[in-house]
Amino acid sequence: MNTQYKYGPKTLDEFVFATDKLERLISLYASGKVSRPLVLHGKYGTGKSTLADLIPKSIDGPAVVVTRIKAENLNSTDEVRKLFTRSKQFDKFFTHEGQSRNYIIVEEVNFDPRAKGALRDSLDEMEGRDLTIFTTNEVDRLDAGLLSRAEVVEVPPAPPDRFLNHAQKILRSEGVAIEDASVFEMLESIYELHRDNRAYYKALDEIIYSARLDVA
Repeated sequence: MNTQYKYGPKTLDEFVFATDKLERLISLYASGKVSRPLVLHGKYGTGKSTLADLIPKSIDGPAVVVTRIKAENLNSTDEVRKLFTRSKQFDKFFTHEGQSRNYIIVEEVNFDPRAKGALRDSLDEMEGRDLTIFTTNEVDRLDAGLLSRAEVVEVPPAPPDRFLNHAQKILRSEGVAIEDASVFEMLESIYELHRDNRAYYKALDEIIYSARLDVA
């Protein structure tokens, strides 16, 4: 059983937001009204990559085309300009049909790129035509010039009280009945130890597996 794969959020409506503030900021981007670059930062396993995937889908549908760039490619000026910049004439004829903009996701930018000057210039040039989303576990190491151009948003782990309903939905779907108090106690202990949403799913996997062994 892999509950994270089976029950992980497929839309933003299914995402368990850790705070109301985070939900408001992400909803603003998902409305398509903001094109400023977005930096999602926080610990491993809090949902940064999931949000980066779901925002373009919320704007332009599940079949949206996204360009993914490896963080290590940000160290070459020529490579950055090739990956990020296009002429307006090019976009007029080659922007993916039906999409309101182009989308770029750069995962795990956990260093200060050597080509940061080119990156800044490229973000300025493509603002309004692209939505670029960066994810990082070490926001303090990113270029200040990049951060000043972006909306910098922390994605913390979901606290137990917010994850409880989702956990119970998963358990009920798998035919496992446990009282809220017991599930909440389990989530609390995991939160204190790991602060990682993936740890919640791993614990649910174990509960479901154990329940099926008991039935057998």
